[in-house]
Amino acid sequence: MGLFNKENCCICGGKTGLFDKKCMSGKVCKDCAKKMSVWFDDYKDADKAALEAQISAREADAANAKNYNFSKIFGEFGVILIDEENKKFIAFPDTSTGLFGKQRTVKSLDDVIDLGPDIIDFSMVEDFEIDITETTNEEKQNVNGSMQSYNPPHIIYMESFTLRMKINHPYIKSVYIPLNSGAVQIRHIGRRSWTSPGKKLAAHLLNLPGLIKENQAAVYDNDSLLHTFLRSEYDMPDYSYGFKCTPENWDAIRRYQYYLAMAREIQTIITGKSE
Repeated sequence: MGLFNKENCCICGGKTGLFDKKCMSGKVCKDCAKKMSVWFDDYKDADKAALEAQISAREADAANAKNYNFSKIFGEFGVILIDEENKKFIAFPDTSTGLFGKQRTVKSLDDVIDLGPDIIDFSMVEDFEIDITETTNEEKQNVNGSMQSYNPPHIIYMESFTLRMKINHPYIKSVYIPLNSGAVQIRHIGRRSWTSPGKKLAAHLLNLPGLIKENQAAVYDNDSLLHTFLRSEYDMPDYSYGFKCTPENWDAIRRYQYYLAMAREIQTIITGKSE
């Protein structure tokens, strides 16, 4: 047998390539692999019958999808559509297309039918995790041609929100959904000087943080009293309170709260409970 001998696809009989997937019954061509779920990768433990059953099930899901009311749509990079009444959801890890990852707008079920939906029942979710991944980067200043740290250091906290679910399904073992297309960036640029507690208290109770000037930079006067007076029902990172907060940073903190609220709502809908 030659080194580059072509093997026919065990599903459709078409030709396969060197790097095509291989299952228990032989190789699977690219066209047939595209018919599989985006969540499926366990070819080594699947035979021809299992793969054909998956293709049939997915064709039925695509045909039946419009019979459901997927009225709740969450996510930016990844996306999840939920039919709360029938306890079903459809999810994709990302909606980018093309070589440079051009983002696809997902506003309705029609926008995802061509992506190949898998209809998953709430009861199939065995475990649900809200994964908030944090990375940090130090921002430095140019001093006479040399990059040096600020005093105190300026640290950028970058937050990414991903839903992770363990699924009891014929061909799907797990699902992950990145909710935000770009990391939330919160800058910690050092502790503020305390100002009049009375003024801060009034601002906090009215939910109107005061914009002040500090070394010619606009900074919101909203520090750790928020822990007591305006603490959100959704936990925020401790460094988002009690440190200098520029208008840009304030928006980032609100964005953090937005993604966390989104993740908690999805978790509550699907599992009936929140963390």
